[in-house]
Amino acid sequence: MCTLRKAVWILGMFMAAALPGQAATAAEFPDKPIRLICPYAPGGLSDILARILAKRLSEKIGQPVMVENRAGAGGIIGMEIVAKAAPDGYTIIMVGQGMASVNPSLYKNLSYDTLRDFAPIAQVARFSMVLVANPGQPPKSVKEFIELSRAKPGSMSYGSAGNASTAHLMTELFKHKAGIDVVHVPFKGEAPAITEIMGGRLSVMFATLGGALSHIQSGKLSALGLATKERSLVAPEIPTPAEAGVPDFEVQGWYGMLAPAGVPKPIVNRLSQEFVAIANEPELRERLAARGMDSIGSSPEAFAKWIQDEIDRWRKVVNDANIRTD
Repeated sequence: MCTLRKAVWILGMFMAAALPGQAATAAEFPDKPIRLICPYAPGGLSDILARILAKRLSEKIGQPVMVENRAGAGGIIGMEIVAKAAPDGYTIIMVGQGMASVNPSLYKNLSYDTLRDFAPIAQVARFSMVLVANPGQPPKSVKEFIELSRAKPGSMSYGSAGNASTAHLMTELFKHKAGIDVVHVPFKGEAPAITEIMGGRLSVMFATLGGALSHIQSGKLSALGLATKERSLVAPEIPTPAEAGVPDFEVQGWYGMLAPAGVPKPIVNRLSQEFVAIANEPELRERLAARGMDSIGSSPEAFAKWIQDEIDRWRKVVNDANIRTD
């Protein structure tokens, strides 16, 4: 009995000693550089966003925030690095819906579980997708695209930035809602697909508004519709699918920040508060709007729910369309 009491006393002393240390660590955070993993190639929209946010976070916390590009394997490489990192808040990752909410349905033996192996910090941005076509040939509207596709099933094609990309998944969802049959042509990135549309060799594509806007403004692409319920402030002349008879169709790409699971809650909250504050800065909102993005700042809890809702949504699309990885 004495031995048991002694063991309980030792355990109690250990816990009492550990808690102040953890609190002190959270209070001192950050006292060294933070590594921000960007699981995308340098130079693209995702990389630009990561570097904008890293610069502002560094300025606010007084420590360097170093962006490290770790692209490849659909984001899995970057996710594995962070999942195995020390849970101290000094290694975080910027993710999109693909690696956070789509990969769990695509890969049977995925090495990570987003909500088990990571701590959501905040959603930081969303971006609109726009259905584009060649201005010199049909279709000239979303309605005409649907009519042509129904008249000759399989005669029209759509491009994407790759198998299981946002454009691929959302077009399969659109096909289901509109009741049409269109052939998928995947590319290695958005730019090559846009080039094919401008050359008249591809019918349509859901492209990022930021990536397509300059081509739309120059007349090289025609914008048929935004995949949102409301028209965009950046391009208010572009109609929505609902206006063409496809209600309840809304798909936005998004980015958010994750940390390894086990990071103390005070540190997660500190990082979340900083990203929310950055998201609300008028200058940042203007910079992102110019690139077709909306600045978002959410709580860890709200972001966790968003991720789960997206996992449920895209699992159905992946299974119904029988989408598989290359």
